[in-house]
Amino acid sequence: MKNLLKSALAPALAVAIAATALPASADQIINLRSGNVGVGGTDAAVSMLVGPLDTGFGSAFTGADFTSARTGPQAFIIPNHPAWVPPSSFSNPSAQWIGTNALASHPTAGIGNGASALFAIDFTITDTSITSATIDFDFSVDNILGFLAGFPTTGVNEGLFLNGTALSGSTSAGNFGSVFNLTRSDIAPLLVTGTNTLYINMTDVGGPAGLIFSATITTEGSTVVAVPEPGLIAIFALGLAGLGCGIGQGLTAGN
Repeated sequence: MKNLLKSALAPALAVAIAATALPASADQIINLRSGNVGVGGTDAAVSMLVGPLDTGFGSAFTGADFTSARTGPQAFIIPNHPAWVPPSSFSNPSAQWIGTNALASHPTAGIGNGASALFAIDFTITDTSITSATIDFDFSVDNILGFLAGFPTTGVNEGLFLNGTALSGSTSAGNFGSVFNLTRSDIAPLLVTGTNTLYINMTDVGGPAGLIFSATITTEGSTVVAVPEPGLIAIFALGLAGLGCGIGQGLTAGN
């Protein structure tokens, strides 16, 4: 009986050993936002490189700047300034305003004073191959995302970066009185399998400063899974059929 089981199971074992790794279609929808705990705390998902007061970063971001933003202190989750857009205006109403200190949105002149900042938020892509990807980014900001041409105090850097590379076109826009949107469908080359980082350059030019955002990143790609070859599946079926017949004959002989 033992020899019978061994001979019947051999094809099945061959199938398991010879399983082939093949790509399978996989899509991801990743939702990101500012304010991942309550107002008054710090944002466990968003870290920052604090910039200068009342002016933007004066030189182009370096690799060291992006590293400092990703490993820096957590952003502060701050109350709405009376002039700012409320979170309820966003597609994700759980988003909250963030800033460089707890009083960055204080409405009293001379008390509320936030700085410019390069914010960073990580996300994970599991696809082994990324064929296309889109980012849909809603935001409001005091004073602007990126820089404003002709105004040296707003600095020189664009507003959005993925893994240290600026998104295509201009991503400098916004203010605190409306919800703005930036959408790009060409970000696949900027992404990698595993951990990725979205960087957001908030520029302040005086007084209170803050940022609120809600982002959706959608990817299409493939991941590798173990799939038996069709011919081996047939062998596996024959092996199981042989196992059934062999066991039946053994039981008959035993009787």
